[in-house]
Amino acid sequence: MANLVQTGRSLLKRGYIRFLSLTGLLAWAKSRVAKKGIVVLTLHRVLPDSEFESACSQAGMMLRASTFDSLLEYLQKECTCILLDRAPAWKQDAAVNSRPRVAVTFDDGWKDNFETAFPIARKYGAPFTIFICPELIARKQPFWAERVVALWRHAEQAGELESLRAQCKDLAGGRDIAGSSADRLIEHLKEKKPVECNSFIASLQAALAPSLNGKQLNGAGEFLNWDEIMQMSQAGISFGSHTNTHPILTRIPESETARELLVSKTAIEARLKACRFFAYPNGDWSGPVRELVAGCGYQAAFANSPGVWRPETDLFTVPRVNISENKLTGGKGKFSRADLEYFVFWKAYRASAKPITFWTANGTSKLVP
Repeated sequence: MANLVQTGRSLLKRGYIRFLSLTGLLAWAKSRVAKKGIVVLTLHRVLPDSEFESACSQAGMMLRASTFDSLLEYLQKECTCILLDRAPAWKQDAAVNSRPRVAVTFDDGWKDNFETAFPIARKYGAPFTIFICPELIARKQPFWAERVVALWRHAEQAGELESLRAQCKDLAGGRDIAGSSADRLIEHLKEKKPVECNSFIASLQAALAPSLNGKQLNGAGEFLNWDEIMQMSQAGISFGSHTNTHPILTRIPESETARELLVSKTAIEARLKACRFFAYPNGDWSGPVRELVAGCGYQAAFANSPGVWRPETDLFTVPRVNISENKLTGGKGKFSRADLEYFVFWKAYRASAKPITFWTANGTSKLVP
């Protein structure tokens, strides 16, 4: 029944996107966005097509190399790609650009940003920005979420998925926190403190130890090293901070948040001379977190919610549109211009029609039209 409901929703979505495309509404939204400001895209990983299925990152974090190539080809023909190396010169930039301005950003600093995304970007002369975590540079299997996906996949292949789900339920005091997907379990674990999260995953791995039989879980990925970062920096790629170790900042004490912000900025500036921009891990921020980021000397900070970066936007809650394989491909898994324009420009336009949240010096907010 659940699969039928999901299929029905997918068909409705496809029909809705087709309707918006045929009626010209997607093109209209795109033109409106071009007049409003800049759309910032969030990507994470770009993988060779042959490695896409075996990677253990969440689906919402990955793009096939062929899809990324099609995305950049579209941006080259239809948009103006800008580099985040300074705050926008709004009047000057708007005067010379009638096309939508788009900034491509990557979070985390995965090695495939260098090995796969970088060569494709150079092919199209497309600049981009990577938000990195200095403490995780050159690490293998850097994130706990990839470990969860790897354990889930192993449990499926070993016929132990129901046992794994039961273990999750026991650890959660009888609540069904896993459901039918690793994504649901990951979203639940994001609500926990880092120590609790790691303890939970360790318990799952211990429960699967007999079937693992010493087997190493593969497909979790690796991070950039400093040599690769320097090569890209010299070629015009810009870098910002994504904290030092990638904690969700709303889940840790303010003293730890301040340290994450300062240590990462200092480490990046020691290598690259400048670190002007910051991206919130998981896109999560709060008033106090935003104030700490501003106080550390960053020029702007980026969240992960759709919208348009306009002159009126609060510089420390700049919206971004998250992009993944399923948002750029149609029903047959091929790159779809209509899907791109829906998830990038339609979503950004709709979000930009809402009031903007500003933050005053004492951390309170106010809404303006």
